[in-house]
Amino acid sequence: MTWFRWIITLLITGLIVVATMGSLKPRPERPVSVQVTKASKTTITRHVTGAGKLEPMRKVNVSSNITGILTDLQVGMGSEVKKGQFLGQIDTSRYLAEVARQRAQLEAALAEVNREQAGLDRLKGELERSEKLFEQKIVQLGEVEQARSQVKAAEAQIDSAKSRVQVVRASLGDAQNSVDWGTLRSPVDGTVLAVNHRVGERIRGSDFSEDVVLVLGSLSQMDVRIEVGEHDVVFVRPGQAAKIEIDALPELVIPGKVIDNGRDAIIRNAGTESEVTSFPVWIAIDKPPPSALSGMSAQVTIETETHADVVAVPIQAVTVRPEGQEKKDGGPPRRGARMDKVVFVVTDKTAHKRKVTVGLSSESMIEVTSGLSEGEQVVEGPYRTLARELKDGTHVEF
Repeated sequence: MTWFRWIITLLITGLIVVATMGSLKPRPERPVSVQVTKASKTTITRHVTGAGKLEPMRKVNVSSNITGILTDLQVGMGSEVKKGQFLGQIDTSRYLAEVARQRAQLEAALAEVNREQAGLDRLKGELERSEKLFEQKIVQLGEVEQARSQVKAAEAQIDSAKSRVQVVRASLGDAQNSVDWGTLRSPVDGTVLAVNHRVGERIRGSDFSEDVVLVLGSLSQMDVRIEVGEHDVVFVRPGQAAKIEIDALPELVIPGKVIDNGRDAIIRNAGTESEVTSFPVWIAIDKPPPSALSGMSAQVTIETETHADVVAVPIQAVTVRPEGQEKKDGGPPRRGARMDKVVFVVTDKTAHKRKVTVGLSSESMIEVTSGLSEGEQVVEGPYRTLARELKDGTHVEF
């Protein structure tokens, strides 16, 4: 091999070594592409939402305790009624006959009382004469005792007759009540919401199974009953402001107010993986629109708490990381490790992890009570980058 070939071989070998050594040098880390925003001062309001149905605040069923044929009905669906107004009539002919029979029995019982009273007066007179004759020693003591016994027996008879009068009067009152129950009158001012019977139909009277003839309610005073999850109901209090949107009237947003929340849970699918626990909440509508009807679907947003002029960032800007520094291997945190709420503050295109304390949250923003100042730039996305890939000291671009 000539010297020339040796030189060429050495040069090629040197170039290969230089190239190899260059490839072994650490390459600068490529910056991670992120989206950033600035922490700003704003007003945060916590909202609790739910869906429900419109219903009158006062809803009354009109029914009867007597059985009979509906012979008259003066109102229909949507009729406005006043308290005490005549609504309809149930046939009471057999109850009227019972009233007449009880009145006749009452007259007979009263006559019996009068007859017994007359007999008692007569016996008292005889007792008085016997006592005078005994004082004059004209009659024996036995005759006086006999007269006294007859007076006591007569007094017992008249007490029994008076008791029968009371019994008959009670039966007459019950029969008269049955007649009165046959006349249907409005117990409240309101609107007829439902008519369940027509003239000619038989009404079933019962104290245990109500046969409703009419349903009345006040459409000028309405509320919405919604169900709220157990984690949200703890923030709901009577008097809190609410906004109501009726599905059938999408152009209206109606103000309202929480009037009550139930203390007894509603549990669905109990004992299963899909078990759901909720609580009822009632929201009064301040001024129901004329077109709002009982049973319409509505969406309710309750304003439970408001913090004004607080530092806030978008909800997605706050993530969680294991307490302290991340693991060097980048793997998942150890089981049972405590998690910190953190944000990544960007300075000089470098993301710095910072632990924060949070407060109220709305649909899109969350309050940061400590760990962040107004105007600082924080990473808000993408979600995967922020939640898993971003680390303290990562170079970023945006």
